[in-house]
Amino acid sequence: MSLDVGSSLNLALGLLQLALAAVVLRNLGRFGRAFPWLAALMAFFALRGVDRLYVALADEEPVVFSAVLDGMLLVVLVLLLVGLERTVRGLRVAIEDADLRTVEYERALQDYRALARHRLANPLAAIRGGITTLRETPLDEATREQLLAMIESETRRLEQITLDPEPIAPEERSLRPRPETPRAD
Repeated sequence: MSLDVGSSLNLALGLLQLALAAVVLRNLGRFGRAFPWLAALMAFFALRGVDRLYVALADEEPVVFSAVLDGMLLVVLVLLLVGLERTVRGLRVAIEDADLRTVEYERALQDYRALARHRLANPLAAIRGGITTLRETPLDEATREQLLAMIESETRRLEQITLDPEPIAPEERSLRPRPETPRAD
């Protein structure tokens, strides 16, 4: 069986429409309840793809099938017209939610940085000072051991600080270093 240009085009279009229906189903199927026109659109492209494949292979389209496709197209267009405003509203809400989450994440990041700077400065200064003292100053064994104990204590404190970003000091209470889920108004 040899395919002419028209049949080849119908075959290609049919396969692309079936692929589109599959992509819509895979990626947008979960939104079908909120946007019923997506299900109708997917069904239309699937039927239209089958129709194109049939025409490519049989060289004629059954009248009944053509009428069903035209009816389906009418339903899709009406659902699209009726549901478009709701879809636009849903997209607008999704964008606003994403913007709120971005602002909240930036705020939490700023608070985390302030908290980290505040908490890390003292232990780092103590550790650096202790190391400098050990290198540059002759110390008796007891003082040396006290200095090493202080360095170890500050290292543990630093470890705890880096693993738990919750505010603990009174001056840290206003900081919220973790993003909060925006509330639906």
